[in-house]
Amino acid sequence: MKKHVPDPPRFIPYFTLQSNLPTPDALAHASQLLRGVSETLDEHCRLHAGDLGLHMLSNAAYATDMVRALIEHTMARCDGAQEPRP
Repeated sequence: MKKHVPDPPRFIPYFTLQSNLPTPDALAHASQLLRGVSETLDEHCRLHAGDLGLHMLSNAAYATDMVRALIEHTMARCDGAQEPRP
């Protein structure tokens, strides 16, 4: 008997993380990703100043800036205790 319904698509992740990624490198990448999010939110808020609901995006921009500050603080503390690189 012929199957009438195709198999569902397989899950293919958009990205994968290397299991041996050193903590300082992971933090640096996270900081750069958050910088992009922060800059995008900031630009959108500037272009749409006065729009309704913009305060929610402003809160998101503030949160990304705070997370970046925490990451950079952690990176600075890790500088003294670098993990050995493979």
